[in-house]
Amino acid sequence: MALSAAGSLRKHSGAFLPAPAGPAALAVVPASATSPMHICHVMSADLWAGAEVQLATTAAFLKAQPDIRLSMVLFNEGRLASELRRLGVDVTVFDEMRSGSIAIFSKLVRFLNTQHADVVHTHRYKDTVLGAVAARMAGVPHIVRTVHGLHEPGTGWSALKLHAYEALDRLALRGMADVLVAVSKHMAGVLCQSGFWPGMVTTIHNGIDPLTTVSADRVARIRQDLGIAPNALVIGTAGRLVPVKGQADLVRAVALLKPRVPHVRLLVAGAGPLHGELVDAAARLGIVDTCVFTGHRADVRDLISAMDIFALPSLSEGIPMALLEAMSLGVPVVATRVGGIPEVIQHRFSGLLAPPGDAHALAEACHELARYPDWADEIGAAGQRVVREEYTRERAGRALLDTYRSLVRVGRAKRAASTRTPRGGRRLGHRIFGYPSRLIGRAVQRERMRQIRRDPAELSAALRSARSVLVVCHGNIIRSAFAAELLRQSLKPGVTVSVRSAGLAATPGRPAHPNAIAIAATRQVALDRHVSSPLAAELVDASDVIFVMEVSHLVELSARFPAARAKTFLMTCLAPAVGLEIPDPVNGELPVFQSCFAHLSDAVAPVAQLLSEAVVCR
Repeated sequence: MALSAAGSLRKHSGAFLPAPAGPAALAVVPASATSPMHICHVMSADLWAGAEVQLATTAAFLKAQPDIRLSMVLFNEGRLASELRRLGVDVTVFDEMRSGSIAIFSKLVRFLNTQHADVVHTHRYKDTVLGAVAARMAGVPHIVRTVHGLHEPGTGWSALKLHAYEALDRLALRGMADVLVAVSKHMAGVLCQSGFWPGMVTTIHNGIDPLTTVSADRVARIRQDLGIAPNALVIGTAGRLVPVKGQADLVRAVALLKPRVPHVRLLVAGAGPLHGELVDAAARLGIVDTCVFTGHRADVRDLISAMDIFALPSLSEGIPMALLEAMSLGVPVVATRVGGIPEVIQHRFSGLLAPPGDAHALAEACHELARYPDWADEIGAAGQRVVREEYTRERAGRALLDTYRSLVRVGRAKRAASTRTPRGGRRLGHRIFGYPSRLIGRAVQRERMRQIRRDPAELSAALRSARSVLVVCHGNIIRSAFAAELLRQSLKPGVTVSVRSAGLAATPGRPAHPNAIAIAATRQVALDRHVSSPLAAELVDASDVIFVMEVSHLVELSARFPAARAKTFLMTCLAPAVGLEIPDPVNGELPVFQSCFAHLSDAVAPVAQLLSEAVVCR
């Protein structure tokens, strides 16, 4: 069995630092020449964890945008406050160590009354409960909430308080929020299944700053400082030491691996309440001398760069920042198949995936990388390409900026059209009870589509004169990809109608879903070269007819692009015998995809026929 020396699994080249992004990389053309949008983030910021890191990364992007005025309200001093001030962001701290929730709420209302913010953006339970209600009382038009992670189990008084805040958070979001930003598609699906209106949920994957290499000597010095021999195989992880992160499974995995790889070392970077329990577990398993627990460190990226394998044994996750950083550094990754992790890692190509809670599977995956160092290097390089191309600060920032612009553009237009309405009274009530109004909007759109099915003259006329057709779904990797390609193939020879596809929450450049490629091929439709595209204003403006899959898509598209409402229809409008909406099969097995594509085929056929006949007649 071939065992690797330090660095032979990966070409160690040292620690990594953010590469400066020039103006060309950050510049985004403002949506309009109106006054800058004031975006105020509210966050408890009692930790320096993934959510805080992501907010600091997002702030660096937003601060550079000419049409954004950015401010932050935090409930704690700490590293996030320092990072934001370093970026030049206006930071106000209402310290929860000195003031109770009622006092903070009162301060928030007074503060927001003076700020004239367009959007209040919250991140955790407490800041949402206090921030959302305060924003509504202060007349802030829009509320956005990023859901960075799902519920973490706990016990005792802390868990009881968390459950109370979680219940209030859900109530506040359902009644007041305009948009829920999920950091993974898996999380977006969970939110929709838990009762949130799909039209208010969007997916924006986390992004990180670009990382560039420095001296290889730095890695050698870090290992030496930690007492790790040059020939050791270093398996490491980074994060809070809490049950949901699953570090106990990694300790057990290293104990299982040690008889086969005697020079293995476990490097655990992070602090938390489980520190003592993890050290005790290592002692019981006889590997305490094999483990290095660093506690809190500011140089986590340097520690990750000193690892041969980065392991993430979490039991629940969104899109973990530590995972993106490890992949960006080119470290081969072993992670559990939970939350949004499979959206980032393609198994055995850009990383290895293992079941959660399975120490044996973690040990086997790490052992496989140790046995085949060249393959491990390839996996590390593939992971690095994925993150540097798809999970960047600019990509995540632009998606969030588009969300802000859409909300503010529509909101300002509505306010301009109702200038005679008093600031309080009916308008405030409408904002507080906005969720029922969105349900009404959905019902109106559904009835409109049913009417078009009964009398398709409006849609038929639009198709007869159409030169460009756009097909839209959520992520543009399954439904709209297949429908657009099938429509192109179904047009008669000589028909020159342009057919394109896009996604309301698409990540640019993603390939079609593997199941979609497989099922489409059985229908002689090739999706192997498809790459996803996000829905952009230019694409909407250039299209004569737009087809979507669900009523929620109609509502969201109409909200983001009001001028496109009259030319947007459900894909099934000309096929009254099939179901009105075409559900997303993304989490289903192959039969679910087969049913979806059969549904789409029935819906596309009359559209292709009408387009072909209309163009031939012209």
